[in-house]
Amino acid sequence: MTLSQEFEEIKKLMEIEGGVRGGVFKTDALYVLSKEGENGIKKVEKLAQEIGCPINYNQFKTMEWYPLGLRAISLILIKKVFDWDDKEISKMGNEAPKYSFITRMLLKYFLSAERSFIESPKYWKKHYSAGRLEPFEFNEKEKYIILRLHDFKVHSILCNYFFENGYFLRIAQYGIKSDEISSHETKCVFRGDPYHECVIRWK
Repeated sequence: MTLSQEFEEIKKLMEIEGGVRGGVFKTDALYVLSKEGENGIKKVEKLAQEIGCPINYNQFKTMEWYPLGLRAISLILIKKVFDWDDKEISKMGNEAPKYSFITRMLLKYFLSAERSFIESPKYWKKHYSAGRLEPFEFNEKEKYIILRLHDFKVHSILCNYFFENGYFLRIAQYGIKSDEISSHETKCVFRGDPYHECVIRWK
């Protein structure tokens, strides 16, 4: 696939139905700023402009809705500009809640692991208008949580960002006090499964 063909595939993400809060782009920018500085943000915005996607991180409004596909595009372009691997995208996802105004606003949900588990669908809907997060199983004795994300097929880069020791791991860490905690995607719509499944384990 040529570079121009790749960019055309990226732009097709804008056709996906659904919305995402502008706050997620603010967290992207803050992470890039911490790693690559202001010039790094300008590089991502320049590439976005070249492929015709409207990314200007200063112009995003935290609580406004934006096209869902733009959420994946931001991550794809960041990964491409800095040649980051999947682990760095997972790390980016793990760090995101620390930067998020919406997360700080909803910290009341994270008083315990079980409360975080029960309230997780409400938390998801504060950020995304598409997809349904199901708190499938909470097993305190065996020390694991299973979350399932239904009706959400955007781009595989979000699998690393959310599930592979990424975003959902950080949310769990607010309620679970353990030095040994991990999260992994055990089912994925891009591998033919009917939903994404994330298993969080701790000791």
